[in-house]
Amino acid sequence: MSDPSPDHTSEKDDLRAELLQLRRNRTLEEIEAARAAVRSAVLARHQIERWATVAAYRPLRSEPGSPELLAELVGRGVRVLVPVTLPDNELDWVALPGDEPLTVDAIATADAVLVPALAVGPDGTRLGRGGGSYDRALTRARPGTTVAALLYDGELVAHVPRDGWDKPVTAHVTPALGWVDL
Repeated sequence: MSDPSPDHTSEKDDLRAELLQLRRNRTLEEIEAARAAVRSAVLARHQIERWATVAAYRPLRSEPGSPELLAELVGRGVRVLVPVTLPDNELDWVALPGDEPLTVDAIATADAVLVPALAVGPDGTRLGRGGGSYDRALTRARPGTTVAALLYDGELVAHVPRDGWDKPVTAHVTPALGWVDL
């Protein structure tokens, strides 16, 4: 009897390794240009004026999100939540700018969630770094909440393997395409 829900860990690990290598090869200039374009696309989003709270993330050096995006959202009066990874890989949340402690359920207050991703497939399947933190956190978001992955050009791929626990995104943002709803 075949397993009705196969585990795609090996396939995901191979894709993840390939994409992480491409990110390591990016120059600082490429990263900064991509961050500026992604920031501009998010801030130009027509629904942003209705977002009272956005859950986002503090980007790693190689990610296309930016501290400037977080600051601009705060400057526009948006309550910005960023995660703190707990020892069990759950995401707790703090509010910017002062890192006001919240709870793991704070994501349920978000009107939009900006998530890190290494890739997104046409069906919205997101490939993260493999810890499952965001997939678990997204189960706490309100139904219908906008969930957008911030990506570099070239990170929209033909297929991302999907496991039963994977939570799809509803949009992606890239430097070339801007904001695209799925």
